[in-house]
Amino acid sequence: MKITKSHFGEFNGKEVHLFTLDNGEMQVGVLDFGGIVNFIKLATPKGEVNACLGYDSVEGYLAGGGYCSVTVGRVANRIANSRFTLEGKEYEISANEGVNSLHGGKVGFDRNVFDGSIEGDVLVLSHVSPDGDMGYPGTLNFKAAFTLEGRALLIKYYGKSDKTTLFSPTCHAYFNLGGGGKVFDTLLKINADYYTPTDDALIPLGVKARVKGTPLDFTSLKKIGEDYDKLGGKTYDHNFCLNGANAVSAHNLESGVTLDMSTDLPAVQLYVGGPAPYNGKGGGHGFCLEPQYIPNAINVEDFESPILKAGEEKCYFVKYSFGF
Repeated sequence: MKITKSHFGEFNGKEVHLFTLDNGEMQVGVLDFGGIVNFIKLATPKGEVNACLGYDSVEGYLAGGGYCSVTVGRVANRIANSRFTLEGKEYEISANEGVNSLHGGKVGFDRNVFDGSIEGDVLVLSHVSPDGDMGYPGTLNFKAAFTLEGRALLIKYYGKSDKTTLFSPTCHAYFNLGGGGKVFDTLLKINADYYTPTDDALIPLGVKARVKGTPLDFTSLKKIGEDYDKLGGKTYDHNFCLNGANAVSAHNLESGVTLDMSTDLPAVQLYVGGPAPYNGKGGGHGFCLEPQYIPNAINVEDFESPILKAGEEKCYFVKYSFGF
């Protein structure tokens, strides 16, 4: 496998690089800006498919929003009222979605240029989040390691802090297994019997509910769009409580491309977004599979919380395996 580095653009006076991982079976582009997965190219019997939506420039990502295929940190998803209590002390963090905090706050990891290094067959992106960054305690040393295993992209997230803090990073890649257009005909299966109902601000209510009998029942393969009209005019933006590491499967019948996601994180957010002017034929429309802790878990006693103890290093992984 080889990893190459090229100029992509600039952000806040810093050069942004595109790292291309190529093992002969697939090509993956990763930016040191925001840890963005810029593309995932597969040479299928029906032609090349770029299974991950992205932009051609830094300006595109800045204008487009939607956390397009970024690395999210310190904490994925939402924290209610931008507050939590940790070791007896209350912290107020950055609010960027009304009164709530989303995906790390106003300047999360997605709006930073990481230090990129090529270590053999692994691309390592490093970032130091200082004590008090977006209101979070502790100086957090963060690394995201990207490598290819056959037709799989493996990402490992490492975190270590000098103070007890919260740590729940994720990959916000927008997948489109047809290379573009809408994703409603893509088949999807999520290995989860329960989801977390939310209020109108998408903050979980603190309980788990069965997916059976709801539009959120993806316990067997079904088209993403099959029950879409039953969501009351909203899109899929829901947290699922995973049964195990083999989390999600998807299949685009037109292209033949399949995707299997595995992770050691306890939950996954399904988000269906677009259309938007991402790369790809027919405009952009994608689905995100964001491994995570349950949103706002730090404020719910019965939910496992993403606490990182002082001096402890944690590592989480997500693996996206493709076939055709």
